Amino acid sequence: MQSRNFSQGALARASRVSQPTIFKLTKGTSKGSKKIVDIAHALKVNPDWLARGVGEMEGESISSFISPSDLSNEVPVWNKEGKTEDIVNLPEGKSVSTWRAYILDRNSGCKEAPVGSIVIVDTAIKPGASDLVVAMISDMISVYRFLPSNGPGLLSVDDKRVPLFDLSESGELIGVAVFLFRDLRR
Repeated sequence: MQSRNFSQGALARASRVSQPTIFKLTKGTSKGSKKIVDIAHALKVNPDWLARGVGEMEGESISSFISPSDLSNEVPVWNKEGKTEDIVNLPEGKSVSTWRAYILDRNSGCKEAPVGSIVIVDTAIKPGASDLVVAMISDMISVYRFLPSNGPGLLSVDDKRVPLFDLSESGELIGVAVFLFRDLRR
């Protein structure tokens, strides 16, 4: 990464591998990854060399090791302005067309979703009692607990001193959380 001038975040974006996976690999807390070929492709190095230290770091044979990334596990990243150019790769499984990823830029008020978390939501399913949901309130996207009511629903956080927010009062429910990835550095 150093010789290619990549930060962990930049390598995650270039390889389409989650930043927590890059973090684990660089810290030695993970023995390997199913995405080693994608990481090697982004770094323009031999995957065998990267994974096991076998062969040359660079060379003409690099392209023979590289296969295209599996696009079926990509989820587009959204923010308050809409869809961005960024993507998040699911560690396993295939994404659904109604899924969106959000990267929290502040603490949500729910202990499961601190700042830096990546939340993947399904915009097509209805929330149930106590489901974690992503909503936009006052031009800010955050994670809340959903509480059913006579109207569109109420949103709460873990701190009981914070009043419930009524979705009928200008809030927008975006979707129900189906995956949540926490920032492992915290």
